[in-house]
Amino acid sequence: MRFALGHDLGRVDKFEWPLFAGDFHETACQDTTTLRTLAARGSMVPMRLNSITANRHIFDGQVNGKPLRLLLNFDGGRALRLQVAGDGEQMIADDGPLDAPFSMDEHGQMDIADVTGSLFPTLQGLEVAQVETLESDGKRVGVKLSVARGQPFHIWVDGDELHWGDGAALSSHDWLHGAVPTPSERIKV
Repeated sequence: MRFALGHDLGRVDKFEWPLFAGDFHETACQDTTTLRTLAARGSMVPMRLNSITANRHIFDGQVNGKPLRLLLNFDGGRALRLQVAGDGEQMIADDGPLDAPFSMDEHGQMDIADVTGSLFPTLQGLEVAQVETLESDGKRVGVKLSVARGQPFHIWVDGDELHWGDGAALSSHDWLHGAVPTPSERIKV
């Protein structure tokens, strides 16, 4: 299962999404670009966020910048991987694993680490009621995690980097293209 936010993954004829307790449908274009619209009606079963792991670039023994990919791990073995698309302006969200650790020789290495406590301490154990895409200027640039009893949390891409925070952080971010993204479609995890 793979859901690309603004990223062409080829033609897909069938989706199998387990979480929404309502009806859903998908739409695909007839040309080479696949347009997937997942619309759900009904309520989503809340998911407990257990941990967030990340692919990090390590250089000279130190973490170099922000994580390159995040994997949100929910109860029941469900996961949502978030990463910057190749254009540096859009986000890819899917259920794939993080990259295995590897060496980049003199450029350092890539590792996998649990970053829940260091970067997202307030998110551990939260019940997520809904996940939605964030759109800006027609591009899917992030996700909004609607928390069952609390303020939403956002993870987005801008300037080839992952960013995160609450609604105030999203609104006050210095967007390269000016427009603050808004929620668009539900994502199934």
